[in-house]
Amino acid sequence: MGFMDMRALREFSQAETGAAEIEHFASGHGIWLPEDVRAELAEVQSGATAAELTAGVVSLRNLMPGGDLFHTALLALLCGTMVERGADPGAAIDATLELLTRQLDALAEKPDELTRAAGQLSLPAAMTMLSRSKETRKRWRERPAIMDRLDQLEEDELVPFWLREMFTLHDDVELLVLDPKNRRAFEFRLIGVRDRLYHCYALLQDALLRHAGPGYLDAEPVDPAAVRYARNDRLTREDHAAAATLMDHQRFHFAYPGVGFMPGSGSPSELPTLDGKPLLTVAPKGIHFNWRPSNMYGVLHEALASSVELTHEFDSAEAAALLSRCGLA
Repeated sequence: MGFMDMRALREFSQAETGAAEIEHFASGHGIWLPEDVRAELAEVQSGATAAELTAGVVSLRNLMPGGDLFHTALLALLCGTMVERGADPGAAIDATLELLTRQLDALAEKPDELTRAAGQLSLPAAMTMLSRSKETRKRWRERPAIMDRLDQLEEDELVPFWLREMFTLHDDVELLVLDPKNRRAFEFRLIGVRDRLYHCYALLQDALLRHAGPGYLDAEPVDPAAVRYARNDRLTREDHAAAATLMDHQRFHFAYPGVGFMPGSGSPSELPTLDGKPLLTVAPKGIHFNWRPSNMYGVLHEALASSVELTHEFDSAEAAALLSRCGLA
């Protein structure tokens, strides 16, 4: 799908944002755009197929580097809307996250009305794309400077808490789970799991019971509504309304060797590791603890799917060796 030369859009992206534009936006009247810019944007967003929409995203992405902060943030937001309609989220995600870095630096240095207005456009765009791109989340999680900046800006109430949450998700993390009572050992993979073990436990106990069978380690059945919420699995408006009173609780006793209990408020990163993989033990439930899912891991974005799934059960000899190495023989 070809587009016109987009002269008006190119000039718009590079032009400095005027005070009248910010006043128009801040007063709730939306974004003021010249007619020629509106016409070019309408063409760019006119795609009907995923390929056509992705072509539109690429055309806007190419205008983003080095542009005016507010105008470029608008382009990023429009890319995000096309991603929500089916465009490839990878087509503009790196350009959007580089813009996000600019945005965070600008908020730290000069949080004026223009910078805050740009953030209202660039932050949702970043969330839209990050929620759909596990590999990008993994790459950007390795950038500690971003986390340091987010910590400070969140403390100063310049960015919402949910932005930092997106950068602390656990993706493609392999979790070892040992069952000393039955001499079994399992490996699970975490995707899109929040940085608190309550979320992991909600998904893990469902996955373990689906594999090992009902009543494993005398566990009660899980609540399907709580599992759907933890997975963010096609939640409806009614599901979100019901989440205000939805409760969940542990079906197993979660711990690790040498520690009698691992609270759900902890992070998966706090677990000990074996061969570089975080480790938990499961046993029949002793103490009871519960939590409100909407408080512990409220939905960050409708497109963000979370899961803990079994990837491997070790054979009896392998399980015995793992248990022995952990002093659980």
